[in-house]
Amino acid sequence: MEPTLLSERRAGSGRVESARPRGDRRWAIAALLAVVIVAGCQTAPPAGPPESGHAQAKAALKSFGFVEGDDGWTLSLAEPILFEVSRDDVKPETAKSLASVTQGLLDLGIREVRVEGHTDNVGSRAYNAELSRRRAEAVARVLIANGFPDAGITRRGWAAEYPVAPNDTAEGRAQNRRVSIVVLP
Repeated sequence: MEPTLLSERRAGSGRVESARPRGDRRWAIAALLAVVIVAGCQTAPPAGPPESGHAQAKAALKSFGFVEGDDGWTLSLAEPILFEVSRDDVKPETAKSLASVTQGLLDLGIREVRVEGHTDNVGSRAYNAELSRRRAEAVARVLIANGFPDAGITRRGWAAEYPVAPNDTAEGRAQNRRVSIVVLP
């Protein structure tokens, strides 16, 4: 069963994009990263990604705190991108970490990410959908302020659809008020 997408928008275009994963995304990101690392410029990818470049790209992403998943590489900072109840402002220490991550992504030649906002299950679905979208937008603004291209950021608001912890405790709800950054394959 495919998840329900509550809101998704590509910056500057005003269009809603499909939430369906593209089958060739993993190969495309591997090829892109390999080319950037091996060639040092934005040229067309060679016939196949060099294994050493692919390994270097994976190692670089892991060093920034990204974890490979089915839908791309998701940022997993030691201190996750969390929010207070009903808030969408990025904490100063989180903004500092995001500045470092942004520079690392740019250094690797990565110019496309998805920023996903989440909430706990307190409040109406409509309220949480809007709040999760605002949280994604707040993190996107930090990335843009640090040089990431606005057009390369897709924002999604998932509301309480994908909790990482049970919502029946205050601690669990706090962990669910978060934003994830996914490097698109």
